[in-house]
Amino acid sequence: MGLLAVPAIAGQRGNSGNHGPSTHPTPTHSNGPANAGPKTTKGPNAGPSTKGGGSGSHGPVSTDTSAKNTGRGSPHKSGTTTTTSTTTTTNTSATATSINFAATPVGAKLTKNTALQSKLSTRLTALGYTGTVFEGAYGFKNLGQFVAATNVSQNLGIPFEQLKLQMTGLTVDATGKVMKANLNPDGSVTLVDPANVTKAAPTKSLGQSIQTLKPTADATTAATTATSAAETEIEHTTTPTSKGGKKKS
Repeated sequence: MGLLAVPAIAGQRGNSGNHGPSTHPTPTHSNGPANAGPKTTKGPNAGPSTKGGGSGSHGPVSTDTSAKNTGRGSPHKSGTTTTTSTTTTTNTSATATSINFAATPVGAKLTKNTALQSKLSTRLTALGYTGTVFEGAYGFKNLGQFVAATNVSQNLGIPFEQLKLQMTGLTVDATGKVMKANLNPDGSVTLVDPANVTKAAPTKSLGQSIQTLKPTADATTAATTATSAAETEIEHTTTPTSKGGKKKS
């Protein structure tokens, strides 16, 4: 009986012991999980939101973060930022698009007049010009002006690239990118991306360019001689049409 009484007492103490804890812990855990549950639900969103918000500003860069936050407040900011970035990228790509030099008005004429194209290509190489004949022609107003410039360069020993820059304000670098002459406030000229030009350097005629680059030469005579020779070259290398035997450049 004594042995049975001990367990009974122990059992009662155990129950009262459990009852005691259940009185305090149970509310605590009960409220804890309940509060924790909602907070946990919001917490992760709040947590990620907060970090996502922080990442949100940086987060737009991360596609995954935006995807998780889709449909929530932060994502809209992320989406807006992403859209802006895309626009910028698109504009950059547009600026970076390479030019088809053979498709320009002068380039198209050279494409048709293969004899002249070959002759000028050989001449430019001999003059030390490293670009293609189409890149060399880029920027000139017409085919005659381009051919005349190559003649002056050959006759007077003026670097073609320098002569072209004076006449067109343009040059094509080794990578095929077009650069434009920009006139700085101090009067100096630098080559920049056409999109960054603040004040384009003034261009000159063939005669004026000769005066600038070779003051000792008779610019007027040299320009006239080169222009006449250009017209003859174009005429003699142009393929005649099937009707009437007329030639066109």
